[in-house]
Amino acid sequence: MNRLLAVTLFSLLIVLNIHTGLGQEKEETTGAPAKRTKIEEDDTKYIQALLDKAQPGDTVKLAKRVYNVRSLQLRNGVSIHTAGTLKQIRPDTAENFTMGKQYSQYPLFYGEKVKGLSLRFIASTYGEAIRLDNAEDIIIQDVTSFGDSTKLYSFSGIYLFRSKNVKIENVELAYYGMGRKSPNYYQRGTGIRLQTCNDVAISESRIHHNGENGIFLHSCANVVLNRNKISHNGMSGIQVAFGSIGLENKYRITDNLIFANAADAIDINNPDMSRQIDLAAVIERNTSYDNGWVKGEKTRDGSGIATLVGLKNVIVRNNKSSRSNRPAVYLRDCDSVQVFNNNADNFAEIVGSQGQIHLYKNTFAGLRLLSDLKAKKLMLDSNNIRYLAIPNGIMVDSLVFMANDLKGNINVRMNGQLIFKDNVLSSSSPRGGITLWKVNGAVLSGNQISTNKSDALYVHNEAMNVVIEANKIQSTAVCIKDAGSQQLKIIKNTLASDTANRSTLALISTNPRNLTLRNNTYFLGEKEAENPIGFEGEGTVFIEGESHKSFAPSRNN
Repeated sequence: MNRLLAVTLFSLLIVLNIHTGLGQEKEETTGAPAKRTKIEEDDTKYIQALLDKAQPGDTVKLAKRVYNVRSLQLRNGVSIHTAGTLKQIRPDTAENFTMGKQYSQYPLFYGEKVKGLSLRFIASTYGEAIRLDNAEDIIIQDVTSFGDSTKLYSFSGIYLFRSKNVKIENVELAYYGMGRKSPNYYQRGTGIRLQTCNDVAISESRIHHNGENGIFLHSCANVVLNRNKISHNGMSGIQVAFGSIGLENKYRITDNLIFANAADAIDINNPDMSRQIDLAAVIERNTSYDNGWVKGEKTRDGSGIATLVGLKNVIVRNNKSSRSNRPAVYLRDCDSVQVFNNNADNFAEIVGSQGQIHLYKNTFAGLRLLSDLKAKKLMLDSNNIRYLAIPNGIMVDSLVFMANDLKGNINVRMNGQLIFKDNVLSSSSPRGGITLWKVNGAVLSGNQISTNKSDALYVHNEAMNVVIEANKIQSTAVCIKDAGSQQLKIIKNTLASDTANRSTLALISTNPRNLTLRNNTYFLGEKEAENPIGFEGEGTVFIEGESHKSFAPSRNN
């Protein structure tokens, strides 16, 4: 049965007088205890004596008062729970965080190769509140710890190295490092910093007003971040970084509230262009807002939901984002990424070399594909996207739009094939609805396309093997313009031009190259159309079953 050491500082002095320090052997005497009355004195050796006296399975409890301590050495299997407040004495030697020295020599609690213990306390510290090396089976629960908000190069609130099976629950970590002053640079100081750790769960915690990231994970695996509130940190709310071995996998980032951080809500960035990390990650039901700003000015980062770089096997699902300064979802050099049912008032942006990317049932202010995009398959299914930016020169083996609600012009000049099926597209752009400049094959079927400033659909002569079938197309100008596309097939469409302009043709073909028109229905106002089709130049056209109607169609017909 575990023993419980519930000892106040006063009672400890009556029982024994211990002269010991970190790394020293314990020496016990029977002499009278030293008289101590001032709370400002150093309580380190007395609390350390409690820990040293305890046996594995014991819990040391400290009564409610203020304890002034320097650094305490944790013991294997010995837990410590305080009702009072631990106030760390400023170290005699100043220390600063550097990339070569990411931990301090004076953490409040330090444990090396300890396991099977729990920590509960309230503290203010200059070094880390907790630093663990090669620890195992640790519970950090009900902890509140504030750092030094005046420090420019601060250490972390909690720093774990090569540790596993760690549970961090209901902790508050704040003010580790100076608050960010400029959108151009940041200070050091992270709430929780993990390096080469495994099986870690962080939940129900509040991590705020730290100089750098809220949570930073480097070369870690099997990580759960759930129901945390992460805000007002000088860089990203959550950042995942990568080592050279490729240990990183199995991440679940769920139900967190991430707001007012100076960079991304979630940043998972593998900079090694030679490999994609199979992360096996789920990013789900997080809510974020106001990320990517410092005092109203934009920083260079600030994705609302997530920045994903050099990854594969990631699900981004059911997240919400508003007022971020950068794209809500940013994908670069990824594969097997599913972006489902997210809602954001900013863009999604896809760049670089992609494998298969699937966007399904999202609401985004827009979608940007940058000109360097090379992808095997990019599928957009049932999304609500208010603006599309598809530049010239992208290389996508298969670009698929299925059942989306889209706004604006779709400009396609790409190597690869296009499938555009069952979408609703409306455009007020002077460039019209869909412009096919170059494509190696395309099928446009079952769509409802409407434009009010220019032509609904333009097919250039470099767009090869295009099939336009069973669409409803309405335009204040021409419904379809063919500039001599090879083997263009226009079949079973309903084409309605502007009812106010009797001279507008529904379809115009210039120098047709084996154009097929079959079973289309044309409208040119309330009266039966007399001349819905116009041909210019020379070429070959195959016409079969074309018909004219005298009433204007609607999308419900």
